[in-house]
Amino acid sequence: MRNQHLPITAVFLMFIFGFALLDWVTPPQDVSEFERRDLAQFPVITLDRLLSGEATADYATYMQDQAAFRDELRFFKSFIERRGFLKKENNGVYVAGDRIFDKFYGINHALIERTAQRIDEVVTDIDASPIYLAIIPTKAQMLDSSAYLLSDQYEIADTVAATVDATYIDLMRLATPGNEDFYYITDPHWTTDGAISAYRRLAEAMGLESVTDYDFEVATDSYIGSEYGRAAAWNIPKDTIYLAHNEILDGMSFCRFRTLDEADCYDSVYVELDDDTADRYDIFLGGLAPITVITNDLAPEGSELVVFKDSYGHALAPFLAQHYRTVTLVDFRYIQRELVLENVNLDGATALFLYSTSVLNTDQRIVD
Repeated sequence: MRNQHLPITAVFLMFIFGFALLDWVTPPQDVSEFERRDLAQFPVITLDRLLSGEATADYATYMQDQAAFRDELRFFKSFIERRGFLKKENNGVYVAGDRIFDKFYGINHALIERTAQRIDEVVTDIDASPIYLAIIPTKAQMLDSSAYLLSDQYEIADTVAATVDATYIDLMRLATPGNEDFYYITDPHWTTDGAISAYRRLAEAMGLESVTDYDFEVATDSYIGSEYGRAAAWNIPKDTIYLAHNEILDGMSFCRFRTLDEADCYDSVYVELDDDTADRYDIFLGGLAPITVITNDLAPEGSELVVFKDSYGHALAPFLAQHYRTVTLVDFRYIQRELVLENVNLDGATALFLYSTSVLNTDQRIVD
């Protein structure tokens, strides 16, 4: 009788020590493909770091990041919580059907009001005309608010539109049921279809005749966006990134300015990425930059558009650039407002303020 628990104990010990052994023999990985982040590496061990506790804390993080079958265990945990405990949220996202949606809950009214005031100050300071404003909803806006814990993003759009002295163009209707394909499954940004739909609405309101003739190229059919690792769901398919082509788009070039005097220039609005590039969305204009300038030699001389934007503007801007000789994209999160106003000539340009509700609601840098 005394030995009746030995098999259970043996299995338990084999399980514990087996995983410990696997952790030791499994080669450490540099990057998590699913989470799109660098993984912790073995820490530097010194006496000072041991005494301060830094080495111990870093080692715990290292063991957590480099655990054997880490991704599989995360997926299994998410599956049990969603199916067994009917938990809808995982790491700030919802899994609805085979799609991932951000959990947009909680509106920072003070930040939004302050940001709207700062945007209006820029409107007052620039000599551009006409000036437009558009707010981009996240895909969570199309979820059923009676079934999910969500805030109404129209509150943000209404507040900014009421404060900023600019012609408001409504893009909020893009996030309505039936338009799920306007957004990537695994990423917050809109797809090429979504960007084209937004472009058509903007063009109509800005008095431009939309270009409708495009050929499409598959850039990748295995795109993993930033929400994929957070959801950790087996049933989520990877995304396909499409690139639109026509004579006008294919003739464009652009420069990404790292400083006011230093830029990287390209002969296409689509950037060839290295295989180890974490964010494939950077294929559109090379990703984030303080200032990006698109040139379209087929557009009338002197026609210029300035877009104050966040990353949602990258997929959209080339479509707007079909109508302008120059499109200048400004991201106030990476450059001071005063530097832009002092060094970018806005006289006679058309201006568009284009921000997503997620950035307006969380990013302090727009108002700094």
